[in-house]
Amino acid sequence: MMMTACDLSAIAKPWEIQSKVALSVAAEFWEQGDLERTVLEQQPIPMMDRNKAEELPKLQCGFIDFVCAFVYKEFSRFHVEITPMLDRLMNNRKEWNALKEEHDAKVAAIEAAKKAKEEEAEKAAAARQAARGTLPGWLDMPHLRNPLRWEVVSCFGHLFPAAVAS
Repeated sequence: MMMTACDLSAIAKPWEIQSKVALSVAAEFWEQGDLERTVLEQQPIPMMDRNKAEELPKLQCGFIDFVCAFVYKEFSRFHVEITPMLDRLMNNRKEWNALKEEHDAKVAAIEAAKKAKEEEAEKAAAARQAARGTLPGWLDMPHLRNPLRWEVVSCFGHLFPAAVAS
């Protein structure tokens, strides 16, 4: 357990240091992901995918929750001297979570704007259809409408009633 705590020790450093270490580690992971994508022609896992770099705060929260917190909580039960490291770990969790929530709020705003734009486009399309008097989408078939009007047409000097498309 001590070896694991030592291996994870960067996560328990002050935020200013821990955040820089996390970015350095992420950069190494992204380089590996780039190689997997280009050389092996495989999709890298999310933590190694540079295209998902904005998910780093979420990944860090998961790493702290599912790996680090357990180790430092248990270790601090037996060695009170470890408690400051646990406290810094939990502070770093709060910092990463704040970044995650900020990112989530931006994504939610973008999705809401996109949805509003799609709904507006649907309303505009419905209004155009109503103005034309046509049926929506797949029901808009000419043989279901009555597009004909009758006129009198002259043909070779004779008058004939004729259906003319409107």
